[in-house]
Amino acid sequence: MEVHRCRFVDYVPSAINALAFAPNTTRPVMACGRANGDIEVWNPKNEWTLEKVIPGGKNTSVEALAWAHQTILTEDDDFWDSEKEKQAAIKKLVKTSPRLFSAGLNAVVTEWDLTTLKPKRSVDSHGGAVWCMATNHANTVLAVGCEDGCVRLFDIADGELAFIRSFDKQKTRILSLAWSLDDTTMVTGSANSNIYKWNVEFGRVVSRMTVDRISGEDTLVWSVKILSNGNVVSGDSLGHVKFWDGATTTMLQSFNSHGADVLCLAVGRDGNTVFSSGVDRKCNQYRFVDQPAPKKAGKNGKVGKTGSIHGKTEMVSKWVLAGSRRFHSHDVRALALDESRNVDALVSGGVDVSMVVCPAAQFPDINQRRLPYVPQRPIVSISKSNRLMLCRQAHGIKVWRLGKSASPVQPYSEIEIGAHMDLIEPQQAILEMTFKEDRNLTASALSEDGHWIAVADIEEVKLFRVSENPARPGQLIVKKQKSFPGVRGTGAHFLSFTPDSTRLVVASTDSHVVIVDIAQWESGNFDTLRKFGHHRGAGGKESESMDVDGQEDIVGGEGQAETIVYMAVSADGQWLATGDLKNRIFVFNLDTLQHHATLPVFDAPLTALQFHPYSPTLVIPTATNVFYLFNVETRRLTDWSREYSSDKNFPTKFLGLKDKIQGIAFNPARKNTLLVWGATYICQVDLDQGVGDRNAILNVGKRKRVDRAKDEIRKQQRERRMKKYAALGILPMPELESGKAVVVLEGKKGRKVLAAATNHVEEEKEEEFNFQLLHKFQPLMFVDFVGDNSLVVVELPFIKILSSLPPSYYRASYGT
Repeated sequence: MEVHRCRFVDYVPSAINALAFAPNTTRPVMACGRANGDIEVWNPKNEWTLEKVIPGGKNTSVEALAWAHQTILTEDDDFWDSEKEKQAAIKKLVKTSPRLFSAGLNAVVTEWDLTTLKPKRSVDSHGGAVWCMATNHANTVLAVGCEDGCVRLFDIADGELAFIRSFDKQKTRILSLAWSLDDTTMVTGSANSNIYKWNVEFGRVVSRMTVDRISGEDTLVWSVKILSNGNVVSGDSLGHVKFWDGATTTMLQSFNSHGADVLCLAVGRDGNTVFSSGVDRKCNQYRFVDQPAPKKAGKNGKVGKTGSIHGKTEMVSKWVLAGSRRFHSHDVRALALDESRNVDALVSGGVDVSMVVCPAAQFPDINQRRLPYVPQRPIVSISKSNRLMLCRQAHGIKVWRLGKSASPVQPYSEIEIGAHMDLIEPQQAILEMTFKEDRNLTASALSEDGHWIAVADIEEVKLFRVSENPARPGQLIVKKQKSFPGVRGTGAHFLSFTPDSTRLVVASTDSHVVIVDIAQWESGNFDTLRKFGHHRGAGGKESESMDVDGQEDIVGGEGQAETIVYMAVSADGQWLATGDLKNRIFVFNLDTLQHHATLPVFDAPLTALQFHPYSPTLVIPTATNVFYLFNVETRRLTDWSREYSSDKNFPTKFLGLKDKIQGIAFNPARKNTLLVWGATYICQVDLDQGVGDRNAILNVGKRKRVDRAKDEIRKQQRERRMKKYAALGILPMPELESGKAVVVLEGKKGRKVLAAATNHVEEEKEEEFNFQLLHKFQPLMFVDFVGDNSLVVVELPFIKILSSLPPSYYRASYGT
């Protein structure tokens, strides 16, 4: 098979600035804020699934994130006519989805609509750049620390976002803040070596704690937290982690455990565990433990026995450095901790763009998991017939023409795996477009004929016609279609052209599926042929739940709009499938422009949608790495899927892959074989076979190494057997290798020898396998075929990202 290994794509992920888990009163979910303004929402279920990406924009770096989930009523008891009515109101509050707030250096505090992924409301901080932000424990007040040295409070109760008041102004910026458990006091870390304790009611400083200074320079207190017992922990720019008595504001203990700035802290729910990290990349764990009291000196100055009471050793509680690990190559800017049983995760992120997850309860004795830094949703699209590839960036797109290799002199099956093939035509960047809008792009598409490019952000959809300059062959002319109306002023989460390049399908930000005719572009007509509102709960029948694995059903939940995250058009242009975050999948007939089918809701989140190019079959991968084949004409699963699509049937090695299936590809030369791929693997599945042995070795390279080892063992056994026969005077004969009985004459007596039985060697049964894994290409951004046995693989090596990052912290040790 010919593989176009593309590493020239200009895409660099953005650094992680903030991490935040939602309150434990709602479902587990975590937000990740990046330096380009994007906010990713992750679900820890099913080995961490990315649900959505809220697009950012220029100069909108996310410096702070906060979730709010109000569960208490703000009205007085007299407001309610009965206790039953009051309890119903509380129950309604608990069922409400959590709210997400962000802030950064643009001096704006924003609440996000988690369905449309647009700003729901925004307010000015009134104090410049926002460096820190936190909600009180009642989730009714939001506090922000500003550049002008002032803490400001905003009312977020009952869906509001309104300014309340400011605290007394300090002469330095506020870098960190934390609420006490009873929400009556607050501590803030500043850029002038001080930690201030505030009375929230009056907005005044109650007391002050001062950290160490060097050469009279101010120390930056990058992070502060309040423990459950009221004590305070801080991390500063000298690399110190300090514990303070919350009542007397005196320092209890200090750890010089970091070589540089401590940028972030995370505190356990019980207040007995603290994590710290920062510029030196170390992640340290501190535990509050009981230790024997120190030995006391007697009157003569000699040290006596350890203090004891009634013969028992006296114990004192102290903080100790319990463990340390290095997960990152550059500064760690954010930590998030969730100790609940169904999550149990410590998450870290920073300049090296990757999120690292490790079990908090077993830190530091267990290996970490690095979540993929490549996009989980497609940013690459191709034109197979023209061998063109488009890649979307934050504020533009770039199009390449793929290269061509010389025709091999021997069949691909006889060429050594990984052999390099010379190019007769190298790849060429033929088009680059940069857009002036400050908003990051959310979707893009390239038509199959290569003449159309569509891009979108959260506000609008743009359409461009691409043609070759007749006066200068090889030069392209790009013309924006100004008469293209878009979708009534809304943006899009997904775009796709039909295979004949005559229609554009738009999954809008308001959860509509819009079919636009672009065939009459020369006359300036772009008619909207149909607009489906099924993902808004309008026009669709209630989905039935599918319990494909015999587990508990998950109901789709109709009547509510949800973000459309996946879309696929069949190769013949007849069928359109769309899926949203409620796991609802709708199939539409593009010939009749009618809704055709509503699929049952699967028991795990979707990770992709793709039609089989030669049959009306929709391939549906899920977050458990089980994929299903659904025949849209018969409206039922295929025979293969009904028999094998289950976590009780799929190979255990395949189900154990941490990275989710991100896409499906079909080889035109093998029409009933598909490739499923994730960030670190490609897996080939033959649909003409079963799944094979569940415990078979799937890794192609490993299986070959095992086969070579087995062959070597058999060779050694044969050599030993031949030596034994030679010692007995038996001549080697071909029949000995086949295990047949051979009669050997020695003098007047004949002796019957059974070669295979002599050493009791039984040939091992060949294991049956279907799923064949390949880990040669990674991390993967895109995989698809452009022709028979011609595969395009787009990789984003980490070394390429490292080359674009600043130098990491390094302190020379003695002798180095």
